[in-house]
Amino acid sequence: MNTTRLALTFALACLLSAPAADAASRRKSPAKKKRPAATKTAPVSEPDEDTFTPPDDAPPASDAPTAATRPAITPAATKPSATKPADVATQIVRAAPSSAVAVFGVARQPVAADSAAKLEDTLTRKLGTAGDVQFVDLATAFPTSAPQGNPKGDALFDEGRAAYDNLDPDTAAVKFKAAADAYVQRPGDLRPEKLGEAYLFQGASQLLNGDVAGAKASFTNALVAEPSLRPDAGLFGQDVQRVFAEAQKDLSAQPQGSLVVTSQPEGARVLVRGRDVGATPLSGVKLAPGHYPVQVVLPGYATSVSYSEVKPATPTEVKAKLAPSPGLAALRDAAAKGGSAQAFDADGVPPEVGAIGERLNARYVVLAAAFQDKKGRLHGEVQAWDLRTKNRLKGLEVDFTKRDGKGSADAAADQVHTFLTGAALPQGRQDTKEPVASSSDSILRKPWFWAAAAGVAAVTAGVVYVATTDRGPGFNPVNGLPGGISF
Repeated sequence: MNTTRLALTFALACLLSAPAADAASRRKSPAKKKRPAATKTAPVSEPDEDTFTPPDDAPPASDAPTAATRPAITPAATKPSATKPADVATQIVRAAPSSAVAVFGVARQPVAADSAAKLEDTLTRKLGTAGDVQFVDLATAFPTSAPQGNPKGDALFDEGRAAYDNLDPDTAAVKFKAAADAYVQRPGDLRPEKLGEAYLFQGASQLLNGDVAGAKASFTNALVAEPSLRPDAGLFGQDVQRVFAEAQKDLSAQPQGSLVVTSQPEGARVLVRGRDVGATPLSGVKLAPGHYPVQVVLPGYATSVSYSEVKPATPTEVKAKLAPSPGLAALRDAAAKGGSAQAFDADGVPPEVGAIGERLNARYVVLAAAFQDKKGRLHGEVQAWDLRTKNRLKGLEVDFTKRDGKGSADAAADQVHTFLTGAALPQGRQDTKEPVASSSDSILRKPWFWAAAAGVAAVTAGVVYVATTDRGPGFNPVNGLPGGISF
């Protein structure tokens, strides 16, 4: 009996002490430390400018066109489970609104080029005035490159500053002038404040050598480069302050000149000293006499850069003929194919039209063709496609001799606007999400078709991706390949 009672007591004591012992062991055991990673995450490197990686598919919006299933670019085994930072950057080219409109003028013969450009301009201007039409964002599809800086000019400036600090004004003046010349030679990468600073130190160096007239001229150049520039009293003495103030007073007393800028095509932004002053055609920009860096910028086109002299009380004219970038040139080649007489007469969506819509993420593509008949008369024809519903507006003929009324370019623009706003949908037509690419676009999927692109362009299932790194005007990545399609 005593043995049994003793055994029961021992068992009960064990049961009661187990939780406490477990809790004590948990309190005494140190927390586990995280093991340092075996490797460090490498920074995302910039893509090489000679290569181009097509963006990954973005989930289609509710009203976005649905293309045929695209074959995988990489093997299924290597498909990432999450979006990489690099992928996010490449998706920016597809950020246009899903109901955006792309308008292209097409010249079926070289003699009709001016008429096609004017027809495109009229359609774009009239549709834009309506206020309810969203155009594709070419600035997003073809971003302009940021200024690259001027290492040569910066190095010369630093050498001049070292000489100036070491009381060697002769060497300093030479170095600062060389730095200013290096900056001026690359106006597209110019920082006005840096150029103004180079002229300011050049003038201060000349003043140390007793060249008052030369210093005053340099100070004037500094004020033209950057009007807000002032010599720091902590760096420059009273002589520099006095001569600089005289240069400023003399410059203000001179009558201002004006800048007149035109571009082909129109609508480009004009930057003077890196600051936006308006869009072409531009006139009436008042400037003090001097030399100015003038940039004419239009998305999809190579930037025109010049260093122009504005004279007192005289208009200075800058004419910029903008060359399409390689990416836009490829799309215009596609528009030329889609705007041919055969494409306009064919049924269905021309593969080039579908590819343009995919590249620019546009729901609507409007092509305005201009051509000359056998008698030498110019005619126009406009067609528009809704790539989501497959609806099509055709039969719009344009008489270039009419400025208004039926048959004019303005009347065609009004009918296109009606189509784009949805009023022209046939009765009973369902808003279906059919694939944009037709059976005739199979050539776009052929590997040999894009073999000559050399990384500049790539296409899968009718989707065109053109590299936005431009290397000069007039470049066409693919041309004259079998099948009659050129991008």
